[in-house]
Amino acid sequence: MSALLNYYQGLAGSPDFKRRLIKNNQSAGDIVSALLMAVRVSMPKCKHLAQRFRRETPEATCLAVYDFMRKNFIYKREGSSAQTAKTLPRIIADSRDGASGDCKHFSTTAGTILKCLGLPVYFRVIDQVGRWNHIYVVVKYPHKTIIIDGTYPYFNRETTYNKKIDIKI
Repeated sequence: MSALLNYYQGLAGSPDFKRRLIKNNQSAGDIVSALLMAVRVSMPKCKHLAQRFRRETPEATCLAVYDFMRKNFIYKREGSSAQTAKTLPRIIADSRDGASGDCKHFSTTAGTILKCLGLPVYFRVIDQVGRWNHIYVVVKYPHKTIIIDGTYPYFNRETTYNKKIDIKI
C-alpha cells in the first residue's frame, strides 16, 4: 500500500495545506463550498495522477477510483465540531502516514480524479436522518448514473436516504 501511495504522491505533488477547518455554522452548504474549493485547487496538480485511473469505459474508470479508495484509505468519521476539507495531494499524504478520512475526503478524491478525466461529476449530498449528513460522488449521463461512495461496501450502489441534492463539480 505504501509504495503505491508514494507513487501517487509523486504524481499529485506535495500537499498545499494540511486541512481547511470549515467554520461558520458547518452547514451542508459550508461543507460543500469547501469541498468544491479543494477540488479546484487539486485539479491542476492531479491531471497526471488522474490518467492512471482511465479505463475503456466510464464504469470501469469509476470502479478503478472506488477500488483505489477502498484499498488505500481508512474511513473514520470526523467529529461535528472539526469538519475539514483537504486537497487530494493532502489526502494522499495523510493516507501514506496512516491517517484516515471521512466521506468528504473520499468524495474529494473521487471528484478530483473523475473531473480531471472530463466525466460529468456531481457531489450527491443526502439526508438520512432528518439532516444533511453524507456526501459522495455520482457520474451522471442522460440514461445512466454511476455511484462512487468510497465509504460504502459496494460499488455503484447507495444507501437509503430521505432527500438528495446533486451539485455539479
